[in-house]
Amino acid sequence: MRKLSLASTLLASVLMVSACSSQSTNSTASPAASTTAAAESKAPETQKPVDIKGEISFWSWSPEDNVWQPLIKAFNDKYPNIKVNYVRTPSADYEKKIQVAIQGGEVPDVMAFANGPMIKNYSPILEPLAPLAEKSLGKDWEKNFKQTALDSAKKNNYKTMPTGVAVTPFLSYDVDLFKKVGAEPPKTYDDLKAAVKKFEDAKLPGVVPRLGFAGGKSATVTDVFYTLVNQIAPGKLYDADAGKVKFTDPSFIQATNAFKQFYTDKIFQDGNLTTKFDPDLREMYLQKRQLPMILVGAWIMTDVANKDNLKIGDRTFGLVPMPTIAGGKTSVLINADVPLGISKDSKNKEAAWRFVEFMATGDYQSILSKGLQFLPVKEGLSMDTTNLKTDIEKQSVDLIINEMTKDVGGIRFLDNAPIEQALFTNLQKVASGTITAEQAMTEVQKASDTVKR
Repeated sequence: MRKLSLASTLLASVLMVSACSSQSTNSTASPAASTTAAAESKAPETQKPVDIKGEISFWSWSPEDNVWQPLIKAFNDKYPNIKVNYVRTPSADYEKKIQVAIQGGEVPDVMAFANGPMIKNYSPILEPLAPLAEKSLGKDWEKNFKQTALDSAKKNNYKTMPTGVAVTPFLSYDVDLFKKVGAEPPKTYDDLKAAVKKFEDAKLPGVVPRLGFAGGKSATVTDVFYTLVNQIAPGKLYDADAGKVKFTDPSFIQATNAFKQFYTDKIFQDGNLTTKFDPDLREMYLQKRQLPMILVGAWIMTDVANKDNLKIGDRTFGLVPMPTIAGGKTSVLINADVPLGISKDSKNKEAAWRFVEFMATGDYQSILSKGLQFLPVKEGLSMDTTNLKTDIEKQSVDLIINEMTKDVGGIRFLDNAPIEQALFTNLQKVASGTITAEQAMTEVQKASDTVKR
């Protein structure tokens, strides 16, 4: 994988937040050690888990209940005197909920973040985690993690710690529906058009003959665009983010036109520009059975592993990489996912850190490997197929690992938030037909020109 620049830029405007302490007050834990004391430590501390006490709040969109229950049991088996109050919010609504809570002075002790601008926005209210990690795990604590997963955490000076590694985009498809219409899992864009035509001709009752797409979510839109760029011009995207290449370069125009083609060929479902993955697209695909296939990240495998609880145990799902455009090479994106941060004003920092440590390096990583939402971030662990029922679903896990080994095009998020926002806004305009590819990339370049590098 191409090395990305570690330089980061200031946001055009930083969200002004006023943070106050969490409402939890029954902690008897000692204050976190100072940065100086942590730097002087030479080995992990030996404090007994049973002696660490406190009540903490944890907000996130992940994990879901089927993973949370074994997770919290394992955590409390180790830390019986730490109570964790988990508030789960669907990913589409999560950032707004965090923003409102922080502005209202109700900051959770531990909170999850989306990568990119969200972490930058809230960095001022977060506790540096490297000293806490060194205190409990030792001076070589970074060896506990897959190194590529630490890149984003290093960029924000370890204000957050990742808990998994995400891989995207893939095409997930309903195996039985594909067999019913005689369609093959698509490898190329032309294959994809042929599959859509099969479903159009079949006119299956209740099935929308399209590729499901969450076009209302910025990261999903840029996932597809970045992948298209990486298919035709590997590395150029990150050169442009660094200011070394213009977004008006022919490669970006070609990728933008390829993105537009999904719309002119009516590949995506109608109304997708306001569709979010969770809950919209997820419900259409899994619960309502309205779509034969969707573009999604490898995290779809957590639903595949949990089919019985979702009452879809009679179905089988396959996975292939996003189809390639003419002349393109298969490519995926990766990022360290669901990074966790601790409020700097938490009254329970010791208990909060033990929970973050457990999520990032403890038993949760083994639970995560079976839950299949992400690749575990802990060094030495991979994805576990124990909870998968069919060979084709187990092969999907092999595919994910294989793609991470040989077809990574780059990191899922750019260093510069204004560029990502400009890309999302203008790609949506391209999709709706209000501007051309050339006009879109001209606007993106204007945003790039404002970035101080």
